[in-house]
Amino acid sequence: MLLSSRRLFITKLSDGGMRQLRFYPAADAVSDTDIVNTVAVVADVLRATSTIVTALYNGCKTVIPVKEIDEALAVAAELPSGQYILGGERQGKRIPGFMAGNSPQDFDRVAVADKIVITTTTNGTRALVNCAAAEKVFVLSFLNLTAIAESILKLGNDVSMVAAGIYGDFSLEDSVCCGFLMNELLAQAHGEFELTEEAQRIAELARTYKGHADQLLLESPHGQYLCEIGYASDLAICADINKCPVVAVYQNGRINIVQ
Repeated sequence: MLLSSRRLFITKLSDGGMRQLRFYPAADAVSDTDIVNTVAVVADVLRATSTIVTALYNGCKTVIPVKEIDEALAVAAELPSGQYILGGERQGKRIPGFMAGNSPQDFDRVAVADKIVITTTTNGTRALVNCAAAEKVFVLSFLNLTAIAESILKLGNDVSMVAAGIYGDFSLEDSVCCGFLMNELLAQAHGEFELTEEAQRIAELARTYKGHADQLLLESPHGQYLCEIGYASDLAICADINKCPVVAVYQNGRINIVQ
């Protein structure tokens, strides 16, 4: 079905108003005016959102994402020693002097229980902070896919899906994760959503990887890069569908689990 770039793909005719679902391919592709009054969803599968979801699932108090290293250090300086974990990466590698990197394996229950996690990453935390103007910001990964879908279905807002991307460019795994969520929403709520053309293309791309999240991460350029720098074991962890079924929401500068 061929549509102009400004028309919408209608999933099913409906007597009521339909919720629009838009897709943004990188952290800096979205602006406040784009997402105001919408529900935003941010995916950085390798690895920021997977790691954040893991830390919350393993009992950390809250996660504070920031864009820059200096911001992370400033937040840590205001907290008592022993009550936080300072984590983050640049070019996939742990930041010198930080307590943890951006691997979900750094945030097991022993490490994070009852602690505040402060994190800064190349793409993921930037995307989260860029979406602060949204009505609500969900933190999406393969690990909590269905939990996020169920929460979105309870709301009435339009949806803005944001793939964190790689240095402002397209990221295969982030885009496909958003596509997985789109397809789950369409399967559970026939006729409720209308997708922009770009969102429709991402949903179609995701169908080619259905049941093969592990293969997706192995094939993705960033997944291959992580293997090269010693983080191959993170890929299987980040591909584990619904392993950490928490609803993680970024609001007022912090990420917490909501019911």
